Formats: sequence, structure tokens, C-alpha cells
Amino acid sequence: MSDATEQPTEAPKRRGRPPSGGREAILDATLGLIRERGIANLTSRDVAARAGVSDASVYYHFEDRAGLLKAVFEYGMKPLQYMSTVEAQKMDRHTVLRKAMASLEEFFADSLPVLLAAQSDPELAATLAEYVQINDLGPHKGVESLGAYLRSEQAAGRVNPDVDVEAAALLLIDFSFSRVTRGQMLHQSEERLPSRERVLATLNQLLDP
Repeated sequence: MSDATEQPTEAPKRRGRPPSGGREAILDATLGLIRERGIANLTSRDVAARAGVSDASVYYHFEDRAGLLKAVFEYGMKPLQYMSTVEAQKMDRHTVLRKAMASLEEFFADSLPVLLAAQSDPELAATLAEYVQINDLGPHKGVESLGAYLRSEQAAGRVNPDVDVEAAALLLIDFSFSRVTRGQMLHQSEERLPSRERVLATLNQLLDP
């Protein structure tokens, strides 16, 4: 996280120990800046200015660039949390899959810039690799979570018994990944491709008993 040549107008800085609530504001600010500008030109000053905290607060909460970006990656996983809760049991399958796809796209939109940056940053790559390994993260977790939900629906007679539910879960996850990747890496519009709703409709047709 480098210092900017020209310092933006910052909010008034606080004295003493930074407030604990500043941590989430810093994470929100970092995610917003990554979405707007990418990660290459991310600076602690810009993050602090947007979060309304002092530059020192960024380092107080996260120590360094790698610590901040690891925390941003972890914070970006919040949209996925509902899939492992009982909330899904209160909704129909069409709604669950629509919410799952939207949550996956939000997660990939936040995490991909960090993961891509790690490819050329050995320190960040090692930090994220350790975090992923310790927490047993990866596409298999999404397949397990969404597959378990679909299997319960299958047992209840609401999903075709002949469908491979893990394969169906992977199709949804990979579609979400590719939509975000096309936008971020290829800068391609989705207008000439089947929409999210068309893909969901097709997937639901395959799942219907």
C-alpha cells in the first residue's frame, strides 16, 4: 500500500487509540476503492480518507498491505454466509438459487481483484494461501454447502432424483464466477449472452422433479 503523490482531502483525524468501529469502515472503503480503481494504485491515504479515519488507523487495525488485503478477502466472504444457515430452509428453491447466485457474484466481485493481485505479490500470495489452507476454503466448500441444500430438497421430493446435485451446484458457482470474470478481466458486456434469469430458469428445469 503505497503513499499517494497528492494527498486527498481527509476527514479530521482523531487523537489517541483508533475506535474499534473504524475497522469495518476501512474494509468498506478498501472494497469500494478496489471496485473503482483496481488494487495496483490502492493507497493507505485514499483508504483512510474514504473511511473518515486517520492514515495511522489503517495500520493500527491491519499492520500492513498484506494484512489489509487478507482482511478484505475475508470480509468479502460475508455474502456467502447465508447459504450455511437455516434461512434457506424458509424459501422456495427458485429464491434460494437466485440469492445464491447473487451472493456468489458479489463475493467474486470483491475477492477476484485481491486474488489476482496476489499472483504478482509473493508476500500477499503467501498470506492468502495460508489463510485459504487454514480455513479449508475453495470451490469445494460452495459445492458442499449448496449441494447439501439441493440434496435435502431431493430427499423431500422437490428435486429430480436423477440429478447430480453437486454437479448442479458447481454449474451455478462456475456461472457466477465466469460472469464476474468476463466483466473484470475481459470487460465484456453480458447483453449478448443468456441472462442470469435465463440460466436460473434452465437450471431449475433440470432440477424440477
